[in-house]
Amino acid sequence: MNESSLRELGMDLFEERQFERALAVFAEAVRRVPADHRSRMLASRCLAELGERERAVTAYHACAEGLLRRDYLLSAMAACKLALELSPNERRLKETLFRVHSRAARSAPGRAAVPPPLPPEHLYDGKVDTDLMGLVGEELSNRAIEVLAAPDTGGNADPASRPPLPLFADLDRDAFLDLVGRMVWRTIKPEEVISREGEPDDHLHVLVAGKAEVTRRTDGEDRTLGFLGGGSIFGELALLTGAPPTATVTAVSDSEVFEIRREHLNAVAKSHPAVPQLLADFAQQRMMRNLMANSPLFQQLPESERGAFFQRFTFRALQPGEKVLVEGEYSQGLFLVLAGEMTVQKEDPAGGMVTLGVLREGDVAGEISLLTGLRATATVTVQRKTAAGWLKREAFQGLVKTFPNIRTYLEQLSDRRLKQIGEALRPLEIIDADDMMLEPETGAA
Repeated sequence: MNESSLRELGMDLFEERQFERALAVFAEAVRRVPADHRSRMLASRCLAELGERERAVTAYHACAEGLLRRDYLLSAMAACKLALELSPNERRLKETLFRVHSRAARSAPGRAAVPPPLPPEHLYDGKVDTDLMGLVGEELSNRAIEVLAAPDTGGNADPASRPPLPLFADLDRDAFLDLVGRMVWRTIKPEEVISREGEPDDHLHVLVAGKAEVTRRTDGEDRTLGFLGGGSIFGELALLTGAPPTATVTAVSDSEVFEIRREHLNAVAKSHPAVPQLLADFAQQRMMRNLMANSPLFQQLPESERGAFFQRFTFRALQPGEKVLVEGEYSQGLFLVLAGEMTVQKEDPAGGMVTLGVLREGDVAGEISLLTGLRATATVTVQRKTAAGWLKREAFQGLVKTFPNIRTYLEQLSDRRLKQIGEALRPLEIIDADDMMLEPETGAA
Protein backbone atom coordinates (compact mmCIF):
# COMPACT_ATOMS: atom_id res chain seq x y z
CA MET A 1 0.00 0.00 0.00
CA ASN A 2 1.53 3.33 -1.06
CA GLU A 3 1.68 6.61 0.85
CA SER A 4 -1.53 8.14 -0.53
CA SER A 5 -3.48 4.91 -0.05
CA LEU A 6 -2.38 4.69 3.58
CA ARG A 7 -3.44 8.27 4.17
CA GLU A 8 -6.85 7.71 2.58
CA LEU A 9 -7.37 4.62 4.75
CA GLY A 10 -6.35 6.58 7.82
CA MET A 11 -8.73 9.41 6.98
CA ASP A 12 -11.61 6.97 6.57
CA LEU A 13 -10.81 5.52 9.99
CA PHE A 14 -10.55 8.99 11.49
CA GLU A 15 -13.95 9.94 10.08
CA GLU A 16 -15.33 6.80 11.71
CA ARG A 17 -13.71 7.91 14.98
CA GLN A 18 -11.52 4.81 15.10
CA PHE A 19 -8.65 6.92 16.36
CA GLU A 20 -6.32 4.14 17.50
CA ARG A 21 -6.47 2.34 14.18
CA ALA A 22 -6.11 5.64 12.34
CA LEU A 23 -3.05 6.49 14.46
CA ALA A 24 -1.45 3.18 13.47
CA VAL A 25 -2.04 3.85 9.78
CA PHE A 26 -0.83 7.47 9.81
CA ALA A 27 2.25 6.63 11.89
CA GLU A 28 3.07 3.79 9.52
CA ALA A 29 2.83 6.23 6.60
CA VAL A 30 5.33 8.51 8.33
CA ARG A 31 7.62 5.60 9.18
CA ARG A 32 7.82 4.79 5.50
CA VAL A 33 8.05 8.40 4.31
CA PRO A 34 9.26 10.84 7.02
CA ALA A 35 8.44 13.78 4.72
CA ASP A 36 4.73 12.88 4.76
CA HIS A 37 3.78 15.72 7.10
CA ARG A 38 0.14 15.52 6.17
CA SER A 39 0.02 12.08 7.78
CA ARG A 40 2.18 13.31 10.66
CA MET A 41 -0.32 16.07 11.41
CA LEU A 42 -3.28 13.69 11.21
CA ALA A 43 -1.51 11.27 13.52
CA SER A 44 -1.02 14.11 15.98
CA ARG A 45 -4.75 14.76 15.90
CA CYS A 46 -5.35 11.09 16.66
CA LEU A 47 -3.06 11.28 19.70
CA ALA A 48 -5.00 14.30 20.94
CA GLU A 49 -8.32 12.47 20.48
CA LEU A 50 -6.91 9.52 22.44
CA GLY A 51 -6.00 11.80 25.35
CA GLU A 52 -2.24 11.71 24.66
CA ARG A 53 -1.96 15.51 24.75
CA GLU A 54 1.76 15.79 25.54
CA ARG A 55 2.69 13.35 22.81
CA ALA A 56 0.35 15.11 20.41
CA VAL A 57 2.12 18.43 21.09
CA THR A 58 5.50 16.80 20.52
CA ALA A 59 4.36 15.28 17.23
CA TYR A 60 2.82 18.58 16.07
CA HIS A 61 6.06 20.37 16.86
CA ALA A 62 8.14 17.90 14.86
CA CYS A 63 5.65 18.32 12.02
CA ALA A 64 5.92 22.14 12.17
CA GLU A 65 9.72 22.01 12.12
CA GLY A 66 9.74 19.69 9.12
CA LEU A 67 7.29 21.90 7.24
CA LEU A 68 9.30 25.01 8.06
CA ARG A 69 12.44 23.32 6.81
CA ARG A 70 10.67 22.76 3.48
CA ASP A 71 9.20 26.30 3.40
CA TYR A 72 5.56 25.21 3.83
CA LEU A 73 5.02 28.14 6.15
CA LEU A 74 1.22 28.17 6.35
CA SER A 75 1.13 24.45 7.12
CA ALA A 76 3.83 24.94 9.75
CA MET A 77 1.64 27.65 11.29
CA ALA A 78 -1.31 25.25 11.27
CA ALA A 79 0.68 22.57 13.11
CA CYS A 80 1.76 25.10 15.74
CA LYS A 81 -1.79 26.45 16.01
CA LEU A 82 -3.26 23.01 16.71
CA ALA A 83 -0.54 22.27 19.26
CA LEU A 84 -1.06 25.60 21.04
CA GLU A 85 -4.72 24.71 21.49
CA LEU A 86 -3.50 21.76 23.58
CA SER A 87 -0.68 23.60 25.34
CA PRO A 88 -1.07 27.41 25.05
CA ASN A 89 2.16 28.26 26.87
CA GLU A 90 4.47 25.80 25.12
CA ARG A 91 7.73 27.71 24.58
CA ARG A 92 9.07 25.58 21.73
CA LEU A 93 5.93 26.16 19.67
CA LYS A 94 6.16 29.92 20.04
CA GLU A 95 9.83 29.84 19.08
CA THR A 96 8.97 27.87 15.95
CA LEU A 97 6.30 30.43 15.08
CA PHE A 98 8.82 33.22 15.57
CA ARG A 99 11.07 31.46 13.07
CA VAL A 100 8.19 31.06 10.62
CA HIS A 101 7.55 34.80 10.85
CA SER A 102 11.23 35.68 10.46
CA ARG A 103 11.54 33.30 7.52
CA ALA A 104 8.69 35.04 5.72
CA ALA A 105 9.82 38.56 6.59
CA ARG A 106 13.56 38.12 6.11
CA SER A 107 13.77 40.43 3.09
CA ALA A 108 11.78 43.25 4.67
CA PRO A 109 13.95 46.27 5.57
CA GLY A 110 15.17 46.21 9.13
CA ARG A 111 13.99 42.68 9.85
CA ALA A 112 16.29 40.29 11.62
CA ALA A 113 17.61 37.14 10.02
CA VAL A 114 15.93 33.85 10.76
CA PRO A 115 17.06 32.57 14.15
CA PRO A 116 18.61 29.11 14.09
CA PRO A 117 16.50 26.11 15.06
CA LEU A 118 16.61 24.85 18.60
CA PRO A 119 19.27 22.23 19.35
CA PRO A 120 17.77 18.89 18.29
CA GLU A 121 16.47 16.63 21.03
CA HIS A 122 17.84 13.15 20.44
CA LEU A 123 14.96 11.48 22.24
CA TYR A 124 13.62 9.91 19.08
CA ASP A 125 15.41 8.90 15.91
CA GLY A 126 12.46 7.37 14.07
CA LYS A 127 14.31 4.12 13.44
CA VAL A 128 11.44 1.75 14.02
CA ASP A 129 11.46 -1.46 11.97
CA THR A 130 8.04 -2.75 13.02
CA ASP A 131 4.97 -2.28 10.85
CA LEU A 132 2.87 -0.13 13.15
CA MET A 133 -0.46 -1.22 11.69
CA GLY A 134 -0.23 -4.48 13.63
CA LEU A 135 0.17 -2.78 17.02
CA VAL A 136 -2.41 -1.60 19.57
CA GLY A 137 -2.60 0.07 22.97
CA GLU A 138 0.49 1.30 24.80
CA GLU A 139 2.87 -0.49 22.46
CA LEU A 140 1.36 1.37 19.50
CA SER A 141 1.52 4.70 21.32
CA ASN A 142 5.18 4.18 22.31
CA ARG A 143 6.27 3.16 18.83
CA ALA A 144 4.18 5.80 17.10
CA ILE A 145 5.69 8.69 19.06
CA GLU A 146 9.19 7.46 18.22
CA VAL A 147 8.31 7.83 14.55
CA LEU A 148 6.21 10.99 14.75
CA ALA A 149 8.59 12.99 16.94
CA ALA A 150 11.68 12.12 14.90
CA PRO A 151 12.95 15.04 12.80
CA ASP A 152 12.50 15.21 9.06
CA THR A 153 16.09 15.76 7.95
CA GLY A 154 15.27 16.02 4.26
CA GLY A 155 14.46 19.17 2.34
CA ASN A 156 16.46 22.32 2.76
CA ALA A 157 14.90 25.66 1.84
CA ASP A 158 16.88 28.12 -0.23
CA PRO A 159 18.01 30.72 2.33
CA ALA A 160 18.15 33.41 -0.37
CA SER A 161 14.50 33.14 -1.34
CA ARG A 162 11.44 34.41 0.45
CA PRO A 163 8.34 32.23 0.25
CA PRO A 164 5.04 34.03 -0.21
CA LEU A 165 3.22 34.73 3.04
CA PRO A 166 1.20 37.91 2.42
CA LEU A 167 -0.24 39.90 5.31
CA PHE A 168 1.32 37.76 8.06
CA ALA A 169 4.84 38.83 7.16
CA ASP A 170 3.83 42.50 7.49
CA LEU A 171 2.83 42.10 11.14
CA ASP A 172 5.25 42.63 13.98
CA ARG A 173 6.40 39.38 15.55
CA ASP A 174 4.29 39.67 18.71
CA ALA A 175 1.19 40.71 16.76
CA PHE A 176 1.73 37.73 14.47
CA LEU A 177 1.91 35.34 17.41
CA ASP A 178 -1.18 36.91 18.99
CA LEU A 179 -3.18 36.57 15.76
CA VAL A 180 -2.15 32.95 15.18
CA GLY A 181 -3.31 32.12 18.69
CA ARG A 182 -6.77 33.62 18.04
CA MET A 183 -7.64 32.67 14.47
CA VAL A 184 -9.51 29.48 13.65
CA TRP A 185 -8.22 26.45 11.73
CA ARG A 186 -10.81 24.44 9.80
CA THR A 187 -10.91 21.39 7.57
CA ILE A 188 -13.15 21.72 4.52
CA LYS A 189 -14.70 18.87 2.53
CA PRO A 190 -15.07 18.87 -1.27
CA GLU A 191 -18.14 20.83 -2.48
CA GLU A 192 -18.38 22.64 0.87
CA VAL A 193 -18.89 26.39 0.45
CA ILE A 194 -16.27 28.45 2.25
CA SER A 195 -17.68 31.87 1.38
CA ARG A 196 -20.95 32.61 -0.43
CA GLU A 197 -21.65 35.51 -2.78
CA GLY A 198 -23.93 38.17 -1.36
CA GLU A 199 -24.17 36.71 2.16
CA PRO A 200 -22.85 38.70 5.13
CA ASP A 201 -19.37 37.58 6.07
CA ASP A 202 -16.76 39.12 8.36
CA HIS A 203 -14.10 36.47 7.79
CA LEU A 204 -10.78 36.71 6.03
CA HIS A 205 -9.91 33.24 4.72
CA VAL A 206 -6.44 31.83 4.13
CA LEU A 207 -6.32 28.60 2.13
CA VAL A 208 -3.58 26.62 3.85
CA ALA A 209 -3.81 23.54 1.65
CA GLY A 210 -6.18 22.20 -0.99
CA LYS A 211 -7.99 23.77 -3.92
CA ALA A 212 -11.13 25.91 -4.27
CA GLU A 213 -13.27 27.17 -7.15
CA VAL A 214 -14.38 30.80 -7.43
CA THR A 215 -17.77 31.37 -9.08
CA ARG A 216 -20.12 34.29 -9.62
CA ARG A 217 -23.85 34.25 -10.38
CA THR A 218 -24.44 35.78 -13.81
CA ASP A 219 -27.74 35.73 -15.70
CA GLY A 220 -29.07 33.02 -13.40
CA GLU A 221 -26.06 30.72 -13.82
CA ASP A 222 -22.86 30.17 -11.83
CA ARG A 223 -19.85 31.20 -13.88
CA THR A 224 -16.38 29.99 -12.92
CA LEU A 225 -13.93 32.86 -12.47
CA GLY A 226 -10.92 30.78 -11.48
CA PHE A 227 -9.37 28.44 -8.94
CA LEU A 228 -7.42 29.07 -5.74
CA GLY A 229 -4.56 27.00 -4.38
CA GLY A 230 -2.68 26.84 -1.11
CA GLY A 231 -1.53 30.27 0.08
CA SER A 232 -4.52 32.13 -1.39
CA ILE A 233 -6.19 34.82 0.72
CA PHE A 234 -9.74 36.02 0.13
CA GLY A 235 -12.45 37.89 2.00
CA GLU A 236 -10.24 40.75 3.18
CA LEU A 237 -12.60 43.34 1.71
CA ALA A 238 -15.64 41.84 3.46
CA LEU A 239 -13.68 41.88 6.70
CA LEU A 240 -12.55 45.46 6.23
CA THR A 241 -15.78 47.07 5.01
CA GLY A 242 -18.54 44.62 5.89
CA ALA A 243 -19.46 44.39 2.18
CA PRO A 244 -20.78 40.92 1.27
CA PRO A 245 -18.48 38.75 -0.89
CA THR A 246 -18.88 39.31 -4.62
CA ALA A 247 -18.16 35.65 -5.47
CA THR A 248 -18.65 32.19 -4.02
CA VAL A 249 -15.64 30.10 -3.04
CA THR A 250 -16.18 26.33 -2.87
CA ALA A 251 -13.68 23.61 -1.99
CA VAL A 252 -13.01 21.12 -4.79
CA SER A 253 -10.73 18.90 -2.69
CA ASP A 254 -10.04 18.25 0.97
CA SER A 255 -8.76 21.59 2.16
CA GLU A 256 -7.49 23.39 5.24
CA VAL A 257 -8.39 27.01 5.96
CA PHE A 258 -7.47 29.68 8.48
CA GLU A 259 -10.34 31.99 9.41
CA ILE A 260 -9.57 35.45 10.75
CA ARG A 261 -12.66 37.17 12.09
CA ARG A 262 -13.24 40.80 12.88
CA GLU A 263 -13.36 39.97 16.59
CA HIS A 264 -9.88 38.43 16.32
CA LEU A 265 -8.44 41.58 14.74
CA ASN A 266 -10.20 43.82 17.23
CA ALA A 267 -8.68 41.84 20.08
CA VAL A 268 -5.19 41.94 18.54
CA ALA A 269 -5.54 45.68 17.83
CA LYS A 270 -5.94 46.44 21.53
CA SER A 271 -2.29 45.51 22.08
CA HIS A 272 -1.08 46.21 18.53
CA PRO A 273 -2.87 49.35 17.20
CA ALA A 274 -1.12 49.23 13.82
CA VAL A 275 -2.87 46.00 12.78
CA PRO A 276 -6.10 47.53 11.34
CA GLN A 277 -4.12 49.90 9.12
CA LEU A 278 -1.93 47.02 7.93
CA LEU A 279 -5.07 45.12 6.94
CA ALA A 280 -6.47 48.19 5.17
CA ASP A 281 -3.22 48.67 3.25
CA PHE A 282 -3.15 44.99 2.33
CA ALA A 283 -6.77 45.06 1.09
CA GLN A 284 -6.22 48.20 -0.95
CA GLN A 285 -3.11 46.76 -2.58
CA ARG A 286 -5.06 43.63 -3.49
CA MET A 287 -7.89 45.68 -4.97
CA MET A 288 -5.40 47.80 -6.88
CA ARG A 289 -3.80 44.72 -8.47
CA ASN A 290 -7.19 43.29 -9.43
CA LEU A 291 -8.35 46.54 -10.99
CA MET A 292 -5.10 47.12 -12.83
CA ALA A 293 -5.40 43.65 -14.34
CA ASN A 294 -9.12 43.72 -15.21
CA SER A 295 -10.63 47.21 -15.34
CA PRO A 296 -10.94 48.89 -18.77
CA LEU A 297 -10.07 52.20 -17.09
CA PHE A 298 -6.60 50.97 -16.15
CA GLN A 299 -6.01 49.38 -19.55
CA GLN A 300 -5.62 52.89 -20.96
CA LEU A 301 -2.30 53.29 -19.13
CA PRO A 302 1.09 51.59 -19.37
CA GLU A 303 1.60 49.17 -16.49
CA SER A 304 4.36 51.39 -15.12
CA GLU A 305 1.87 54.26 -14.57
CA ARG A 306 -1.10 52.34 -13.14
CA GLY A 307 0.12 52.30 -9.56
CA ALA A 308 0.63 56.06 -9.46
CA PHE A 309 -2.81 56.56 -11.00
CA PHE A 310 -4.52 54.42 -8.34
CA GLN A 311 -2.69 56.17 -5.52
CA ARG A 312 -4.49 59.42 -6.35
CA PHE A 313 -7.77 57.93 -5.07
CA THR A 314 -8.90 58.00 -1.44
CA PHE A 315 -10.48 54.84 -0.04
CA ARG A 316 -14.11 55.16 1.10
CA ALA A 317 -16.45 52.57 2.67
CA LEU A 318 -20.01 53.35 1.58
CA GLN A 319 -23.17 52.21 3.36
CA PRO A 320 -26.42 50.88 1.82
CA GLY A 321 -28.79 53.71 0.87
CA GLU A 322 -26.02 56.31 0.63
CA LYS A 323 -26.32 58.54 -2.46
CA VAL A 324 -23.00 59.27 -4.13
CA LEU A 325 -24.62 61.34 -6.91
CA VAL A 326 -27.97 63.15 -6.84
CA GLU A 327 -29.92 64.12 -9.92
CA GLY A 328 -29.89 67.91 -10.39
CA GLU A 329 -26.75 68.45 -8.32
CA TYR A 330 -23.13 68.82 -9.41
CA SER A 331 -20.84 65.84 -8.99
CA GLN A 332 -18.28 66.55 -6.29
CA GLY A 333 -15.83 63.99 -7.64
CA LEU A 334 -15.20 60.71 -9.43
CA PHE A 335 -16.14 57.38 -7.86
CA LEU A 336 -14.34 54.17 -8.80
CA VAL A 337 -16.12 51.04 -7.54
CA LEU A 338 -13.66 48.64 -5.94
CA ALA A 339 -16.19 46.13 -4.63
CA GLY A 340 -19.90 46.22 -4.01
CA GLU A 341 -22.84 47.55 -6.00
CA MET A 342 -24.59 50.83 -6.85
CA THR A 343 -27.73 51.43 -8.89
CA VAL A 344 -28.27 54.27 -11.36
CA GLN A 345 -31.78 55.77 -11.48
CA LYS A 346 -33.42 58.74 -13.16
CA GLU A 347 -36.73 60.46 -12.55
CA ASP A 348 -39.26 59.58 -15.22
CA PRO A 349 -41.27 62.62 -16.46
CA ALA A 350 -44.33 60.35 -16.36
CA GLY A 351 -43.70 59.67 -12.67
CA GLY A 352 -41.56 57.29 -10.61
CA MET A 353 -37.94 56.28 -11.12
CA VAL A 354 -36.34 54.40 -14.00
CA THR A 355 -33.40 52.12 -13.22
CA LEU A 356 -30.74 52.67 -15.86
CA GLY A 357 -28.01 50.31 -14.76
CA VAL A 358 -25.81 48.83 -12.07
CA LEU A 359 -22.23 49.79 -11.20
CA ARG A 360 -19.85 47.08 -10.01
CA GLU A 361 -16.10 46.51 -9.70
CA GLY A 362 -14.10 48.70 -12.06
CA ASP A 363 -17.02 50.98 -12.98
CA VAL A 364 -16.88 54.76 -12.55
CA ALA A 365 -19.54 57.37 -11.80
CA GLY A 366 -19.66 61.15 -12.09
CA GLU A 367 -17.27 61.66 -14.98
CA ILE A 368 -19.60 63.60 -17.31
CA SER A 369 -20.41 66.24 -14.72
CA LEU A 370 -16.70 66.61 -14.04
CA LEU A 371 -15.76 66.82 -17.73
CA THR A 372 -18.53 69.19 -18.81
CA GLY A 373 -19.57 71.06 -15.68
CA LEU A 374 -23.19 69.96 -16.15
CA ARG A 375 -25.44 68.86 -13.31
CA ALA A 376 -25.95 65.14 -12.84
CA THR A 377 -29.12 63.90 -14.53
CA ALA A 378 -29.32 60.64 -12.57
CA THR A 379 -28.96 59.49 -8.99
CA VAL A 380 -26.48 56.79 -7.95
CA THR A 381 -27.36 54.92 -4.77
CA VAL A 382 -25.33 52.34 -2.86
CA GLN A 383 -27.23 49.04 -2.80
CA ARG A 384 -24.99 47.12 -0.40
CA LYS A 385 -21.86 47.91 1.50
CA THR A 386 -19.40 49.07 -1.08
CA ALA A 387 -15.72 49.98 -1.21
CA ALA A 388 -14.86 52.80 -3.59
CA GLY A 389 -12.01 55.00 -4.65
CA TRP A 390 -12.85 58.71 -4.42
CA LEU A 391 -11.25 61.57 -6.31
CA LYS A 392 -12.30 65.16 -5.56
CA ARG A 393 -13.28 67.51 -8.40
CA GLU A 394 -10.06 69.53 -8.10
CA ALA A 395 -7.93 66.39 -8.12
CA PHE A 396 -9.83 65.03 -11.13
CA GLN A 397 -8.78 68.00 -13.26
CA GLY A 398 -5.15 67.34 -12.39
CA LEU A 399 -5.62 63.66 -13.14
CA VAL A 400 -6.90 64.09 -16.69
CA LYS A 401 -4.11 66.57 -17.43
CA THR A 402 -1.48 64.12 -16.21
CA PHE A 403 -3.07 61.13 -17.94
CA PRO A 404 -4.56 62.34 -21.26
CA ASN A 405 -5.44 58.78 -22.28
CA ILE A 406 -7.79 58.62 -19.30
CA ARG A 407 -9.57 61.79 -20.43
CA THR A 408 -10.03 60.35 -23.91
CA TYR A 409 -11.41 57.11 -22.51
CA LEU A 410 -13.85 58.90 -20.19
CA GLU A 411 -15.07 61.15 -23.00
CA GLN A 412 -15.75 58.11 -25.19
CA LEU A 413 -17.46 56.39 -22.27
CA SER A 414 -19.62 59.46 -21.73
CA ASP A 415 -20.75 59.46 -25.37
CA ARG A 416 -21.82 55.82 -25.09
CA ARG A 417 -23.69 56.47 -21.88
CA LEU A 418 -25.56 59.42 -23.39
CA LYS A 419 -26.79 57.22 -26.21
CA GLN A 420 -27.73 54.36 -23.86
CA ILE A 421 -29.79 56.57 -21.58
CA GLY A 422 -31.49 58.26 -24.50
CA GLU A 423 -32.57 54.86 -25.78
CA ALA A 424 -33.69 53.74 -22.32
CA LEU A 425 -36.03 56.69 -21.81
CA ARG A 426 -37.12 58.44 -25.01
CA PRO A 427 -35.31 57.68 -28.26
CA LEU A 428 -35.43 61.32 -29.37
CA GLU A 429 -34.09 62.76 -26.13
CA ILE A 430 -30.38 63.10 -25.44
CA ILE A 431 -29.55 63.29 -21.75
CA ASP A 432 -26.45 63.87 -19.66
CA ALA A 433 -25.81 60.34 -18.40
CA ASP A 434 -22.74 60.56 -16.22
CA ASP A 435 -24.03 57.73 -14.06
CA MET A 436 -24.77 54.99 -16.58
CA MET A 437 -23.23 51.53 -16.30
CA LEU A 438 -19.77 50.92 -17.67
CA GLU A 439 -19.83 48.39 -20.48
CA PRO A 440 -17.71 45.25 -19.79
CA GLU A 441 -15.46 45.74 -22.80
CA THR A 442 -12.75 43.37 -21.59
CA GLY A 443 -15.00 40.68 -20.15
CA ALA A 444 -14.06 41.69 -16.62
CA ALA A 445 -16.72 41.44 -13.94
